[in-house]
Amino acid sequence: MLVILCLITLFCLLLPAYFLLFTGRFFSRENTVIDAPIEAIAEDLGDLNNWQNWLPWLIYEPSAEVTYEYLNSGMHSVFPSCLVWRGKHIKEGYMSLEPTRSSAHYFHTLLEAPAFFPNDVHFNIDLTKQKERTLITLQITGKLPFLRRWKQKDYQLRAAKDTELALLKLLAYLAKHNTNPSHEYHQPDFAWLGQTRLNNIDAVTRPFVVSNQPMSQKMDQGFHDLMVELGSDNPPAGPSFALYKKVDIAHHFFSGRLGIPVQNMVPCELCPERIVLRGDYLHLRYTGRYQSLSLAWHVLYNFMRLHNLTPHPRRHGVEVFEVGPADTSHSKDYVTSVYLPIK
Repeated sequence: MLVILCLITLFCLLLPAYFLLFTGRFFSRENTVIDAPIEAIAEDLGDLNNWQNWLPWLIYEPSAEVTYEYLNSGMHSVFPSCLVWRGKHIKEGYMSLEPTRSSAHYFHTLLEAPAFFPNDVHFNIDLTKQKERTLITLQITGKLPFLRRWKQKDYQLRAAKDTELALLKLLAYLAKHNTNPSHEYHQPDFAWLGQTRLNNIDAVTRPFVVSNQPMSQKMDQGFHDLMVELGSDNPPAGPSFALYKKVDIAHHFFSGRLGIPVQNMVPCELCPERIVLRGDYLHLRYTGRYQSLSLAWHVLYNFMRLHNLTPHPRRHGVEVFEVGPADTSHSKDYVTSVYLPIK
């Protein structure tokens, strides 16, 4: 009897704490200005047929079936009001575009994407005129079921990265309306290469920790220091790489090791070591600027979930910088292979 009373008391204490600590809501907003007239953008986005070109949830299964439904009547009935996708991995989802005034520069949709969010979410696009330019604001708002509130931070981060990716893809799509030819908009490109095994690497390494500075700045300095210590008599034997021991994107904290492959070293201050990369990895090839490299990990983790795989907690994630600043002057052409260890 005493045990039962203790359990009831504990439950009565934990339930209010659960309500207070986990609100179950998540919200994300991204915005930027594009050199294009608001009228052209509004007309383009008014046709749901065009949204397939940039929606981020469709990149995980290009072969998925996409259809359109016409639910509205009146002057807007010529355009579809619902986009539906069906795929083996991304399941069945839809995006319903709510009707607005013909002069409105606001698009409100109800998004049902069970492969990505447990409940329907609101996905909104707001356009604001700024002289000859247009401010585009994307927003995702959602609410979690009661028993999933404890995963609020995970879904908050997922929504934030989906919003960031959607905005980059939308800007690249809308670039056809660009009135400033000197300003280019580039979307990141992701190539899903499935599972693979990695070869061991003979390399020199140094630890890194990033907490209060841009990741690219820390890596540039780290690789520069490694090259200086190697000296001109020890050229790299392959692309440089990073091993991630701990990653906390929400709090911008990363730790691990930076490495440069070497072979037949001339004596210097550094001592090479063999990096042993055991087991299976999921492989994603990312093409784009380093500033958006975190999106590659976001996309790779989504691929992992959609294929019902789980990450290995005791092995490091790997980035291999196949094409970087030393190979091209255009950051949009940087190529990075991202490897996620799985069980």
